[in-house]
Amino acid sequence: MNSAALIAVLLCSPAANSECLLVERGEARAAIVVPDEPSPTVRRAAEELAHYVERISGAVVPVVPDGRVDGRTRIDVGPTRRARAAVPPDLDETEERVFVRSQPGGVVICGGGDRGTLFAVYRFLEALGCRWLAPGDENEIVPRRATLTVEPFTLDTRPAFEWRLFKGTGEATRWGTKVGMNGLYSGEEAATNGNCYFYPAQLPSVHTWHAIIPNAKYFDEHPDWFPLRGGRRVPTDVHGSQLCVAAPGLVEEFAANVIRIFDENPGCRLTSISPNDGRGWCECSACTELDRRLCGGRTTRQGLAGEQPFRGDRVFWFANEVAARVAEKHPDKKLLVLAYINYAEPPDAIRPAGNVVPFVCHYAPADYARPIADPASEPNRQFDALLRRWTRITPEVLIYSYVSKSMWWRLPRPVLRPFAADLKHFHALGIRRYYCQSSLSDWPLDGPLYYAIARLLWDPSSDAQAIADEWIDGMFGPAAPDMAAFYEAVDAAVRKTGRPYSDNPPRDVPGLYDAESLDVALAALDRAAQAPADETVRRRVAEVARTYRYGYWMIRALEARRRFDETADPESLEAALVARDKAFGYVQVTDAQRRTASWEFTAEIGVPATGFGKAEIKGGRRCWNSDETGVGDGAAGWATFVIAPQDPTKPVVVEMDVWGESALASIAINTAENEWNRVRPEARLSGRPQWETLVFRIAAERMNPERVGQKIGFGGGDSQIWVANIRVRQP
Repeated sequence: MNSAALIAVLLCSPAANSECLLVERGEARAAIVVPDEPSPTVRRAAEELAHYVERISGAVVPVVPDGRVDGRTRIDVGPTRRARAAVPPDLDETEERVFVRSQPGGVVICGGGDRGTLFAVYRFLEALGCRWLAPGDENEIVPRRATLTVEPFTLDTRPAFEWRLFKGTGEATRWGTKVGMNGLYSGEEAATNGNCYFYPAQLPSVHTWHAIIPNAKYFDEHPDWFPLRGGRRVPTDVHGSQLCVAAPGLVEEFAANVIRIFDENPGCRLTSISPNDGRGWCECSACTELDRRLCGGRTTRQGLAGEQPFRGDRVFWFANEVAARVAEKHPDKKLLVLAYINYAEPPDAIRPAGNVVPFVCHYAPADYARPIADPASEPNRQFDALLRRWTRITPEVLIYSYVSKSMWWRLPRPVLRPFAADLKHFHALGIRRYYCQSSLSDWPLDGPLYYAIARLLWDPSSDAQAIADEWIDGMFGPAAPDMAAFYEAVDAAVRKTGRPYSDNPPRDVPGLYDAESLDVALAALDRAAQAPADETVRRRVAEVARTYRYGYWMIRALEARRRFDETADPESLEAALVARDKAFGYVQVTDAQRRTASWEFTAEIGVPATGFGKAEIKGGRRCWNSDETGVGDGAAGWATFVIAPQDPTKPVVVEMDVWGESALASIAINTAENEWNRVRPEARLSGRPQWETLVFRIAAERMNPERVGQKIGFGGGDSQIWVANIRVRQP
């Protein structure tokens, strides 16, 4: 029975004399009873119950040990003598089953183990009307009733998913336990949350090779443990290069370090031993021979970078070698290993050891506009096939779900419907472990999603929209109808276009949103702001409006930038800059700031361009050097820019304002993949320190008719080429 149904039972029962009286006119008539020697978690559960009952009724309900109960009505919390007699005989202390029973003589609140008891207290409080909508006391709903009675009822339930994880701190973790998430929390909280899952402090994230074998400790003595890249051994990095997994002695030292970490964190039940984020794989003969022996040295197209060498067998071979050694000392610990980018597919020859948990990322290919099981979505069809292959080789699969996609610039990303369908799909496939990539910080956009996922992980058959509606009603009160219209319009903005999207706003946003629906959402926010609500609701509406208005204008900015890329119309670029700056007037988003910082450069130089260094002054004019790594360092300096002819059947004239001392004798047009055709200027540079204009005429037959934008490149080697402006015209 879910909490909404339970409330209906409590409110509708006609038998008044069967009620269990807890508080009467603000005076406590009950006591919270705990075992004589309660665990820290049971103590916390009892204190939480007392805290919220006081907030509801004003009454201070005492917490007393089992052996010191007076004649008050009992609310037993945890395995008291009375609770042990009341709970079902098959209640397993190792599971998170929740058991609550109210009878005229009192209430029993217990569960499978301490964690089950803690969750049972929160489910009982939900039955009294409490709600935890978002992190922070200000986002809780606590009803006020001076007299508190409970009708007879029994709640006996257990979570559908064994692991219900997200990464949060502080208020987020307190919210997480209240809604039934069981990790990833801090080890410092383990004693009071029933030892929910946590990463060890030494390895607080998922990409850990660089932390388990740190450069500072090992590189000088064991450079052979580090990757051979371009003919030399290089240090590892969290965002790049990996280890040389075939190096003698590495497995033993890696495993010894993991064992030591578990020794130092006895309550910790899992850690990640996953590669660093990105590629940078070792190219030594031993590693490449390992690939050849295990998977034939094959390639994969997973991971957004086109065809790549497949590294799944290498990664899981190494994981199994480490896992075998860890299991000798810690057989009950789980080792998480990402299945990600070019090691997302199951390995060909290796089967994960029993203590190795494949951490399967729905990253690439991915289409977040549709459920994973939707056969009409080709990216999701591919991922679903990959996922099914994983479930056939191991029952240990853990889903890595991008609930808050960090690369999406905090733009509207309505995924409640597809993600709810995904949870049902995962459960049907036998998957019982789920991780949300989310810090829960962006509730104005994603609050209904966070709340629904927490509930669906307990019962994936629940109605996700009904859960979201409950969240909206609780969060916005009198403004809820208009806020419901807002969230529906945002969702409709993507549904109406039917466009897929993944993780790249500049690529995916143009054309993704229906403009009329975005305006409908904005109007709904304006109406909600006028609702006769209290200050708390007005503040919540204002926070949603601030975040959404940023997204509204950033969407316009990205659409205008796409128009410029396709047409080279300077007015479109100016519109993009104006809309972007308006967006940043509401919310500053680091990724968006970083990725749009080049727009001013594009406006000044005149075309979309890459490969230039920082701005400098020559001859009184601002310019950029095509050798972005610096003058005189011997490194390559290849720059590119894109032109978009209005009529691709006609020749194009490219004019470049170039410093006369530059080493520029030609440009090259990219007519096909890896095919560049040189074009020389009408007149050469003088070699003198002055600004000059080079004119290049590009014949129509030199351009690629299948492209809107034609890519032009120049430079190479350590060539110094200073450019101030590039203009394109067609005679």
